[in-house]
Amino acid sequence: MSLFKKPKKNLRQRTATSDEEDGDNHAQSINKVDGVPSSASGNNKPSGKPPKAASLEIKKKTSILSFQEDLEEDEGVETFQIKKSSQSRRIAKRMERDRKLKEQEQKTIVKPPVEIVQEEKQTQPENHPPKPEQPKNLILSGREAEMAGYRSDSEEESADEGVKFRRPDPFRNVLENGAIPDAAMIHAARKHRQQARELGGLADYIKVDEMPDYEKDSQQTSSVTSARLVREDENDKSDEDEAEDGRMGFAVDLLTKDKQERREAFLAAEREDDEEESDDEDDWEKQQFQKAIRQRQVESAYQEMTLQHKYIDEGPSTSSRSLVKEKITKGPLAHGLPTKTTLSAPDLSKLAPLPTPLELKEKLRERLSGLDEVHRRHVSDMERMESDLSQCRLEVQRLETERPQLSERYHYFQVTRGYVHDLADCLTTKYYEVETLEKRWVAQLGRRYRYLAERRREDVRDEASDCAIQSVIVQSINPDKLARTAEREARRRRRRNSRKDSAKHKEGLSSDDEVVEKEATLFSVEKDKILEESGRLFDDTLDEFCSIETITQRFDEWRTRENDSYNNAYVDLFLPRLAGCIVRWHLLQALWNPLEHEVTLINKTKWFQTITQYDMRSEIKEKNQNPLIISKTIELSVVPYVVEVVKAAYDPCSTSQTNRLVKLVKTLTEEHPILAGHKTIQSLLSAAVEKFEGAVDQDVFIPFHFAAQNPGFVNRQFWSAAKLLRNILHWQTVIDDSQLRSVAIDKLFKKYMLLPLTKTTIRGNASDPDTLDKIRFIAESLPKNWLGPMAPGASQLQPLIDTTMSLASNADSTTSAGRKHVKDVAAVLQKLGAAAEAQEILVKYL
Repeated sequence: MSLFKKPKKNLRQRTATSDEEDGDNHAQSINKVDGVPSSASGNNKPSGKPPKAASLEIKKKTSILSFQEDLEEDEGVETFQIKKSSQSRRIAKRMERDRKLKEQEQKTIVKPPVEIVQEEKQTQPENHPPKPEQPKNLILSGREAEMAGYRSDSEEESADEGVKFRRPDPFRNVLENGAIPDAAMIHAARKHRQQARELGGLADYIKVDEMPDYEKDSQQTSSVTSARLVREDENDKSDEDEAEDGRMGFAVDLLTKDKQERREAFLAAEREDDEEESDDEDDWEKQQFQKAIRQRQVESAYQEMTLQHKYIDEGPSTSSRSLVKEKITKGPLAHGLPTKTTLSAPDLSKLAPLPTPLELKEKLRERLSGLDEVHRRHVSDMERMESDLSQCRLEVQRLETERPQLSERYHYFQVTRGYVHDLADCLTTKYYEVETLEKRWVAQLGRRYRYLAERRREDVRDEASDCAIQSVIVQSINPDKLARTAEREARRRRRRNSRKDSAKHKEGLSSDDEVVEKEATLFSVEKDKILEESGRLFDDTLDEFCSIETITQRFDEWRTRENDSYNNAYVDLFLPRLAGCIVRWHLLQALWNPLEHEVTLINKTKWFQTITQYDMRSEIKEKNQNPLIISKTIELSVVPYVVEVVKAAYDPCSTSQTNRLVKLVKTLTEEHPILAGHKTIQSLLSAAVEKFEGAVDQDVFIPFHFAAQNPGFVNRQFWSAAKLLRNILHWQTVIDDSQLRSVAIDKLFKKYMLLPLTKTTIRGNASDPDTLDKIRFIAESLPKNWLGPMAPGASQLQPLIDTTMSLASNADSTTSAGRKHVKDVAAVLQKLGAAAEAQEILVKYL
């Protein structure tokens, strides 16, 4: 039964030739030589069914199966060969090995085939399961049928060499007689060939597959069966029968293949001979080189010894000559090296002259001096090393003594480092909460300022519209406007009653900063909320992280114990930034408003005094010119807060706010000189200038053409503008003069105030009694360094001087009142820096 079903292929059938008859005759001759009767397999009855061999059906006279078909021995004859798989080739190789082993066994004893089969059955391995008995006449199929007539290449080669007497293969005789082998016989044949392969070292047997020695050694440890299978797979030297596309080849040129194998064997033999010859030549060359080197050494040695004997004695004695020759002959010459029979005398002219005793003495002296210098360096190095070693020992002792102190210092530094890191983290977290509350407080101040400024501007618009309507038609009744007018007049009446003792007060110089009850209540409620939240801000914090006194004590201890590390850590520059959060928190708790509170309030705070005392306790400040800690704290914490308040809530029309703010800036710059010219102060001054410009554009309005209809409104607006001019010029020592002159003179005085002053008459007859007072107020407000003919910008004040001089021409000098008026005009001219004009008026009108 075949192992697997082969696919059907459309193959050409091989035509029957006389090769089969030749094969039969050859088989019969072999049987006669071996002495095995042809009836050995006569018990095997032929099968009634025709055999099938690899899907190839050929009609024959007698149906005989064999392991290999005999091939044509004639050259040039093409044969038809069935394609074999790798498994078929392995089966064939096993059979070939079994056959060879069997031949080796039968050289001494000839056994009948039946006994061999039975013996092989008994030696079958235990691991193979027993196979069922097969009928005597079997029909082979598949690979067994393909390998039935297989013959090894060694048999074909041996057939061509001539007649060789060897023991016949009993299995071949059985097959050639027409018997169909069973499974046991096939196994016996395989074992026979395996044994023949193992005994292939005999003279009458040539191995088919030769393995390398190292593979043989590696295969000895495994079992016989597995070793045979591995060798069959690895050493399969059969031709590649299948092409790349899997098609079967139908012809093999055996003659060409045989010639190619013989040619390769011949070339391999030639290469081995060449390698052996090359190795012999290399050995011969090495020997020649050694002989030449030894010969030269012997000659040079003999020449040196000859020269030595010549200088010692005029001529060497016979015994010394013989001794030299004996030494030489016992040397390399005794080993059979070739030597010259005669030696020529050396050429003494080529030798260098011997040094004189003086030269030798000089050379020895130089060498001795060099050795002395080397010795001196070594001694110096040794002394230096000994000194370094002693210093190292002292240093080790010192460090051992200081180790407890250093350990304590290390512990202190670790504690301080942890405290500083925790303090920085805590204050950084709280800083954003403080900043949020601070912005809410500044926003409340800004909201109240906007409320007051918008109400003042609304009152000016209402009065201006009243003047315009009175000049045209009767005004219509507007309830909202009437309510605003009533509230405005009530506030004016209350302010007038409060200053009834001041006879010189002019309408318009007072600030309308009275807040209604509703607005005051909202402001107070929000202020209370901010105070409450700020009080709970540090409830979850220890005192050593939120108390400025505790913090300064810890840093003061650091400065006292480790002054060097304190300075190297730049604590004086770090502490103001660290304390900034706590300082701004204290300002928020006090609800300090620089527009309403005096600057002295800061100096009375607890944090200000604590930082000042910490700064004064520093003895190093006298030697080191680092910035003061309190100054840096004000620069980083107080001034930025003031800048935000000025931007949000400063009203340039308020004299009280202006006075407090100017005093604050002057105090800070005088007590802390490092603030003068600092960018924080410059940002504060820039914010003030922006407020001036906004007030000039939005709050100044002098309708002098309505002087006849409502002279009180016009005068009040002029005095409001004059108060704004005075407030701006109050910053003269703080803000640059060029900025102040641009805002006060160019944008305010010349644009809004100069034209109303030039209108000195009302209805063209009488002089304005308040004109001189207005000019006197302006002259008193102007800085002294701005007045005079040589002062910068004096030309800008010349129109004001001309207007003042025109007031003297309207006075009646014949009366005492007129003369007094002229004197008053001259005094105003003196204040304006026009002394020459004042003297001219006095001479002219008095």
